[in-house]
Amino acid sequence: MLRLGIISLEHPHSRGNHIPALKYMKDRVTVTAIYDESEEFAKEWLSMFGAKYYASRDELLADTSVDAVLITSTNDRHAEDCIAAARAGKAIFCDKPIAISPEDGARIVEAVKKYKVPFMTTFPVRFNDAVLKTKKMIEEGHFGKILAISATNHGSMYEPGVPGWVLDPARNGGGCIIDHTVHVADIIRWFTGEEFETVNVRAKHALHNNITAEDIAVMQGTMSKGAIFQIDASWSRRPEDPMWGDVTMRVVGEKGTAFLDLYNNQRMEVYTGGRLLPHYPNLVAKEHGDIFDDYVCYLENGRPMIGADAVDGLRTIELAYAAYDALKSGKEVIVRKH
Repeated sequence: MLRLGIISLEHPHSRGNHIPALKYMKDRVTVTAIYDESEEFAKEWLSMFGAKYYASRDELLADTSVDAVLITSTNDRHAEDCIAAARAGKAIFCDKPIAISPEDGARIVEAVKKYKVPFMTTFPVRFNDAVLKTKKMIEEGHFGKILAISATNHGSMYEPGVPGWVLDPARNGGGCIIDHTVHVADIIRWFTGEEFETVNVRAKHALHNNITAEDIAVMQGTMSKGAIFQIDASWSRRPEDPMWGDVTMRVVGEKGTAFLDLYNNQRMEVYTGGRLLPHYPNLVAKEHGDIFDDYVCYLENGRPMIGADAVDGLRTIELAYAAYDALKSGKEVIVRKH
């Protein structure tokens, strides 16, 4: 049984994604402690799990009965929360982006190595059935070398009820680029086995009156072994839309192609060997639960982990902030490794 503490309920993903998964996992993961600035706000989830309330992060981290922590604080606090958790010897599940600068992401990686703690970037897309099947088919050579990937990640900026900090680029880390690049960037790296080399971007603030950051963005670039990529990472969905957003990917290989529509109708179509192979995979909530199950299976039987680690999280924000540099300069830039 993994005993989990939650550090902050500030991020909408804590209440909207992780907790809905964790409440069905009480036989494998038990939430024993929650820190949030407001005990009144935390009451619903304290009651749900029978968890102990802590008035400070460090008090929770000092609890020796807590094995691991889920960090769902505001984006600008992720780095310090992760480093403190690593120093306390806790396994870490951190929401994306793991930091609001590549430099802070690198500090997290250093702390995880120094204190020898497991770190999981909470990228649920890795656990989508269509993604897992595509990854297996790539490894088995069905597509040949991957030549190009085009991806979308559209969302509604956590509306309705968007937290104030999300509207502040200094606390959120930017706008739609940092918010929606990282999930698909991780899968592009995972599918190709390559690193991001260059990036160019076009972006604008056009859809939302209550923010100053970009809400439409499209980037293109090259990978380290020749593949090319495109990512459309926009806050283009509205609260009244029937679906909060989407994640789609079109994979082009030497021998075949695949189109994945992960979150609308969960459709996957594979074109290979002269045939169309349709697949209809699973639920979003299950994928968030699989992030935690992945680690539990590793602890129990040593099964190699599927999920993203701290370096994976760092590589995605390196791309996002290289995109911001390209946006400022109006030119293609090299994605620098930290």
